[in-house]
Amino acid sequence: MNDWDDEMGLAEPRCSQYDPRDRVILTGKSLAVGVPVAYVVFSSLLTTQAPGWALIFFIYAAIPAAFIGTAVGAVLGWALRRVRNQWIHVAVFFAAGALICVPFGGFSSWGATLFSLSIALAAGVGRLSVWKLVKLNPQRSLTE
Repeated sequence: MNDWDDEMGLAEPRCSQYDPRDRVILTGKSLAVGVPVAYVVFSSLLTTQAPGWALIFFIYAAIPAAFIGTAVGAVLGWALRRVRNQWIHVAVFFAAGALICVPFGGFSSWGATLFSLSIALAAGVGRLSVWKLVKLNPQRSLTE
């Protein structure tokens, strides 16, 4: 057995493209799963707020969710790569989802607040959904 594998051969090799100080690495696969999960959660939450507009929300939210969700998710994943606690990742994704709406009047009225919280909850659930898909680098001791 080499140092890449665990006893069942399920561990992925340590990639030289990542900094050894990075503890949690949000991969393309995790983004490809997290963004659609966040999109479905967001569309579902908007549907509960305005059921007559459900189809419109579902159709027209797809492109912005794909582009904005992927871009913000990638940037947050990169920024948080050295933080090992994934609950902090989920909280930051939730907070970022809420703060994205502030420049657009996100907290100026009750409807806009619900919209902002829908984005925040969707982002948090999207990050939570990829908990097991991210790559984790083990803590290294100073002697290694």
